[in-house]
Order: sequence, then structure tokens, then C-alpha cells
Amino acid sequence: MDTAEMVDWAALNAHAAGRPARRLVSKAITAAGGDRHAQSGVVLDLGAGAGADSLQFARHGWTVHAYDADDTLAARLVENERMSGDVIFHHTDLAEVEEFPAARIIYSTYTLGLLGPEGLAAIWPKLVGALPVGGVMAVDLFSTNDSWAERPDIATPSREQIDEMFRGFQIVERSERDEDGRFLADRKHWHVITTLARKRG
Repeated sequence: MDTAEMVDWAALNAHAAGRPARRLVSKAITAAGGDRHAQSGVVLDLGAGAGADSLQFARHGWTVHAYDADDTLAARLVENERMSGDVIFHHTDLAEVEEFPAARIIYSTYTLGLLGPEGLAAIWPKLVGALPVGGVMAVDLFSTNDSWAERPDIATPSREQIDEMFRGFQIVERSERDEDGRFLADRKHWHVITTLARKRG
């Protein structure tokens, strides 16, 4: 069974609504110069899901453009009243976005690979173009040992291909998850490379 094709994303996101933000959020904020309470700063959160990470960026003063094909996050935006930043929700398929707003941080977890090889190849130059010199990219990418690597609709670039994608960036931190686990009710081998990088001039 191809679980990823059968996921009820609305149910999954609703279930995840209470989870804490990932540590990658604070690392990205630090790499981009810290909180933005006194100055403007824009984050693109691609595949925002239930919005835990988007809301955490906003709590630190950032303006977040959150993109997702599921609208679970829309119901949570009342929380904006308790944040110094703001979340602007874009209910859309990432593959249909022609141009992204300029941003200091581009952030995406477990989403870009779901666009497929052609989709990832099409969106990556747009994302790089949206970052100024010194801007930060913080993203997960599935890689070659992942159990979804055999699927033509999932992008699983090799380490060498990921290095090429980050040509022109300074790698701040990279981690690799290569282990057996689960996705919902199914067993799954995860091979995910997480890269935090700063765009060079």
C-alpha cells in the first residue's frame, strides 16, 4: 500500500496541531540573525501543515508566508493576536506558485520531496531566487535510502545532488536520518537529509 497516496492530510494535520515546533525553527532564526521584534523579517514555510512551526516563527516576531494544500492552519490564525509577528496563509499547491515573496528564511520539512523530481527541480530556482545574500535555507529532503525512493512521484536526491543544489550556500549544519520507523500505520525506512545553509554572495 502506498500510504503517502492515501493520507487524509486534514486528519493528520489536525492530529499534529498540538505538537511543539521543531528545533530547526530556532536554529534557522539564530542563523538568520535572531528575533525580529524590532525589525521586519519574512519566512516562507512550505508545507506548513497544522502550523506549529509557522506560529513559532511568528512568536519570535517574523512575518510568515505559510503554504499548504490543506487549510488546517487557517483555523488557528486567531493565535496571531498573541504574537508579535504574523502568519499569512496561502491555501495552494506549491507546484502552482509562480513566484515567491522575498524572504530571509525559507523553511520546509518533509514536503519538497513530495513534489516529485520534476516539481523539486522547478521550484528550487524560485526558492533560491527569493533569498537575498545572507538568507537562510532550512529544509528536509528525502534521499536515496528512503523506502519511497522506488516511487517515481517522490524526489529522493543523492547527497551529491543535494550538495549541487546548495552550490552558492555556506552549510551551517547538516544532519541525516537513515533508520527504520513508521509512517502512520505502516513500516517505513526514513532517509532524510536536513540542511541549514546561508546564501553566499
